[in-house]
Amino acid sequence: MRKLPVALTSVLTLAAAAGALALPAEAQSRRGPEPRRYGRVYIASIDEARGRSFDVVFLPGLAEGLFPRKVMEDPLLLDIYRERVAGSLATQTERVRQERLLLHRAVAAASRRLVFSYPRIDVAQSRPRVPSLYALEILRAALGRLPELRAFEKRAADGAQSRLDWPAPREHKYAIDDAEYDLVSLDQALKRGSVRYLVEVNPTLGRSLRARAWRWKGKWTYADGLVDPDDATLAALAQDKLTARSYSPSSLQQYAACPYRFLLQAIHQLRPREAPVALEQMDPLTRGALFHAVQRELFMELRSAGLLPVNRQRLSGIRDSADRVLNRVAAQYEDDLAPAIPRVWSSEVEEIRADLHGWLGQLAVSDDGWLPIHFELAFGLTRDARRDPASSESEAVLASGVRLRGSIDLVERHSTRGTLRVIDHKTGKSPERPPVWVGGGAALQPLLYALSAEAVLGAGVELAQLSYCTQRGNYQKVDVPVTAQTRERIGRVLDIVSSAIDEGFLPAAPQAGACSLCDYRCVCGPHEELRTKRKKGDRLDALQDLRNMP
Repeated sequence: MRKLPVALTSVLTLAAAAGALALPAEAQSRRGPEPRRYGRVYIASIDEARGRSFDVVFLPGLAEGLFPRKVMEDPLLLDIYRERVAGSLATQTERVRQERLLLHRAVAAASRRLVFSYPRIDVAQSRPRVPSLYALEILRAALGRLPELRAFEKRAADGAQSRLDWPAPREHKYAIDDAEYDLVSLDQALKRGSVRYLVEVNPTLGRSLRARAWRWKGKWTYADGLVDPDDATLAALAQDKLTARSYSPSSLQQYAACPYRFLLQAIHQLRPREAPVALEQMDPLTRGALFHAVQRELFMELRSAGLLPVNRQRLSGIRDSADRVLNRVAAQYEDDLAPAIPRVWSSEVEEIRADLHGWLGQLAVSDDGWLPIHFELAFGLTRDARRDPASSESEAVLASGVRLRGSIDLVERHSTRGTLRVIDHKTGKSPERPPVWVGGGAALQPLLYALSAEAVLGAGVELAQLSYCTQRGNYQKVDVPVTAQTRERIGRVLDIVSSAIDEGFLPAAPQAGACSLCDYRCVCGPHEELRTKRKKGDRLDALQDLRNMP
């Protein structure tokens, strides 16, 4: 059954696009509304109003394609065959007649006044609509002539005072609620130029309007984020320098996406408010946390059993161990999260099981002399029994004085060279353009984890790796060699971020597409990318250099 477009009116509103609906008996026999002091309102389909009389009838939806609806033959039983089978089967002629009969019934229900309307815009497709022939025929019956289409559309536009961009009438007497009344007052005040009193009596409104105007100008101002702060703000910002407090590598990656996002997330540490909701489907964060927990416990169990490294000979037994660990960890997560649909949860756990088996198979094939030695090696974080025993509560301090905190998924040592390799496991989709050094500032974790491991363990790191552990990531591995050149690159990145904090220049300058996935979009609004294009770009040269680093 097609959904009926319904609008609330004063006496009777007919769902004009309802067509010839087969109504249930209770709908056909339902009683009208009880009498009230100001009259009664009855909302119904055209068939439900059959045989009734009303003072005023409102008939919405007289647009092309809505009413009359497009009449089409039944593709399973064409009209030529319908005529041969039985004369009682409806054909195209009968369908057109029934559609026109609906119009006759709607018009006949009005005893004093008929008001019909049509939507001028198709909101779903963002295109204009035109009135249907039925709307023109009603006017021809009333005026004795067929009006011109443009004249008809102008008359309809004059009669419809509300618009999509201004949902209010032109006069106070037509307002139906407080919001429409206030909009009418504001519209009239704007036309007279007498709204200055609003910003005078409400300083907050004035500040908001001025900031909004400044954000669209070509000059960087205070309204664009943290821009050219005063001495007091710079003094407060000094405690947030990279050498004064610790940052996680993932938070430093936010700077390349948008400096203002970095300010809100990493410096001010603002987070969206978490609201408890029923877990119907495993979200990416939950999936990643579960996968990492299974990897950590599996590696620790394999180390205790002497089954590392993973190779072809041990693969079968290791997969059995992975199944047991996954069952145990998934049961704990299920008890904590209480998923709404257990069957969906079980299905997603089985998907993780398939990813685990595939990942272990990849490890067995690439038996290249690397032996896992540390799992969840944390630094700058509170001590936790689930982390590696070699973890340190002290921050990792780099040679430049930058302080870091975080947790490295896996650290391996080469059996012959004795050098280290740090691995960051990913459960998402692998990038179309894998990072060479820093990936435009979006892939700082490999190199920063490598430098942190050197500071914590006191041993040289030869290689940093991004390991995509799932079918979605195609089990891809991205190696970043830790050389003098890459150390210089990551040092340049840290200098750019550090200079931005020192200068107090952290504006809303998002990367292309960054706003669509940003938690702070409600703060900035949806048009920051467009505003940034209007700004003078010379102050973003360093940021652009960072984004251009492969």
